[in-house]
Order: sequence, then structure tokens, then C-alpha cells
Amino acid sequence: MQRTLNKSFFWEKKLFVQRSQDLAIADLDPLNMDEFFKLLPEYNQQGDVDKLVSGLYKYIPYPDKLAKFSYEESIAAMRDIGILLGSIKKHGLEPVEQVPELDYILDVLSEKTDLPPRDTLLHYSVWNPAGDRMRTYTHYTDERGLIDSVKMSMEPVVKGIHYLIELHHTDIDSKEFALICHMADACFKKMVEAIVHARRNVDTTVFSKVLRFYYDPIQLYGRDYLGPGAVEMPVFIYDHLLWGSDCGDEEYDIFQNTYLPYILPQLRDVYYNYKGQESLASKVMSKLISKEVSVNVKESAEALRNMFMTLSSFRMPHKHMAEEAYQKQDDRSTGSGGYSTGILGAIIQLMSRKRQELEATMRLSGFLNNKNSAKRKMTGS
Repeated sequence: MQRTLNKSFFWEKKLFVQRSQDLAIADLDPLNMDEFFKLLPEYNQQGDVDKLVSGLYKYIPYPDKLAKFSYEESIAAMRDIGILLGSIKKHGLEPVEQVPELDYILDVLSEKTDLPPRDTLLHYSVWNPAGDRMRTYTHYTDERGLIDSVKMSMEPVVKGIHYLIELHHTDIDSKEFALICHMADACFKKMVEAIVHARRNVDTTVFSKVLRFYYDPIQLYGRDYLGPGAVEMPVFIYDHLLWGSDCGDEEYDIFQNTYLPYILPQLRDVYYNYKGQESLASKVMSKLISKEVSVNVKESAEALRNMFMTLSSFRMPHKHMAEEAYQKQDDRSTGSGGYSTGILGAIIQLMSRKRQELEATMRLSGFLNNKNSAKRKMTGS
């Protein structure tokens, strides 16, 4: 049944609950480590691994306390242990080899939260306290700028994803479709703002020479678990709904499945629910080649096309920033999420191909002239 805009989207209440829960998690200090984290940047600067390991032994919970942790406490505990995991690994050691008890603790926290047995981008950003309580590896203000850029964009991206889900259940030949496109697009523009914020506040030299090494994978159960990285943003779920669910590219599928465990379980469900189904772009193209194309369909197609343009205005600067950072490293070819920056170019190519298919279909339907298309190409979209 078609939804109308005078009805509240049911998921908005869920997002409000999620926001409240996120703030509650950030307020928690279940391991009583607030004071320790004021000293951690100094320990890291000095390379004092003994202080890091002794800190873990001092603060990790005993099994009886661990068993009583709530969902929120479990996430906050994983957040705080995770900062020490990254710190120890940065100094060339495997955390679980230094503190074998972590094996059991990380496994329990993973089971309680339905997230990997280590910290993720969510722990490092959304669930990280603000102000003086913020957990950081270093004294660099660039690190705070990096964390804040994720904090400011995570919720809008998730909200945009839910708007795209609504679009999958909205008649393309309706006024509502274009309106919901505009709302989703407005949400995603916060990602563009976040890139601008990171560009202004995070020196790529500081990132590549200092911060990057705190996000390396750790070894656990004989496999690697990736550290926090921007690639764990659920932008790939937004892509999935807009143009990627019927993409069929093997490398892209592997990329998505690598990062699915690192996002919220409900967003994983979105991926699986729409995998192999027609993307929004494909649905609109199918509508454009039908016998009768209304003004509403034209407006729906143009609104969807604008979403591609906004997506490009995020992906291109992100790619340039990542490449700039990793050009400054002689011994690293992969990004903070474990992939080479080349994957960003591959995703842009796939996205652009789908956008070009949409534009070609719009031209055939008489809704897009070559002049407008050429203008888009000149802007690098």
C-alpha cells in the first residue's frame, strides 16, 4: 500500500530511540576508565606498552561482572577495551598475546552486542563521549576532528537509508516519490558536509603518519578483525538501495560482505532483504520505458538523478582525500578499513555507469537533453 507524507514514517520513532541509546552509551563508563584515558595519549606517545598492558589487566571485567553487563554497558566496555587493542597493536604487538584473558572477554561482548569481537567505527565515534571524556589515541586535535566528522554524519546517513526503503514502497508515478527523494538527498548532504569538516580539521599527513596505525586489524581466533575505518560507514547500504542491489559485480559484493559485520544488525538486514532485487535506479528506468510516462515519473527520475549527483559530490572528495593520505606512506597500500584506495575508484565507476544508464533512458524518454548531460560531465559528476 502506498504511503503518504501526511503520515509519520514509523521508523522515525525507532531512530529517536536509537539516538537516545547512543547518548546513553556515550555517558557510560562501566570499566571506570575515565581517568586512565586522560593518560593514554601520553603512554602512546612514549610507546609505553607496559602501561597499556597493565591498564588492560587492571580494568578488564571479571566473568561474573561481565555476565551482568547490559547491552549498553557491553558496548561501552568494548569501546574502551578497543582503544587499548588499537594502541597495543600500533606498537607492534598482538593484544590477545599480551593479555590472553581478552579471548574470552571479547567473545562475550561480541555475543551480547551482535557485533565483531573488537571495536568498530561506531564504538570509536557515535558511542565515544564528547568533550573531556572523549577516548582518543593521541593528543592531536586532528583525531578529534576525525571522530566529530563521523559523529555529525552517521545519523543522517541512516535516516537517508530509511527514506530509500520508503521509496522502494512508493509509487514512482506519484508526487510523494520525488519528495521523499529530496528528503533522502538532504540527509546525505550531511555526508558531504562531514567530508568538508574532515578536510578542514584533519591534516592528511597526521592521519597517514600517526593516526592510521591505531586502526590496524588484530588477530583473534586465527583471523583478522578490522579496526575502525571510514569504510565502515553504512554508505554502502545507501548505495545498495539506490543503485547497487542488482549490480552483480563480484568485487563489489566481496567488498560489501567484508564490512557487513561491522555495521548495526538492522542495517545488515536491509542489505540481505534487498540483495538481488531491483535497485531504485532500475525501477525508475523500467517506468521510463513504459508506454505512458507522466509528469510525476519525470520528476521522480530527475529527483533520483540528483541523488546520484550528491553521492558523487561525496565520493570524489573522499577518494581524493584518501589518495592524498596514502601517497604519504611508503609502506602502506591499504586504507584504515583494510582495503586499498583503488576500491573507491571502482565503486565510483559502478555508480557512474548506473547513473549514465539512467540518463540515457531519460534522454530516450525525452526528459533529458544532451546539453544538460554534457554539463554534468564537465563538473566531474
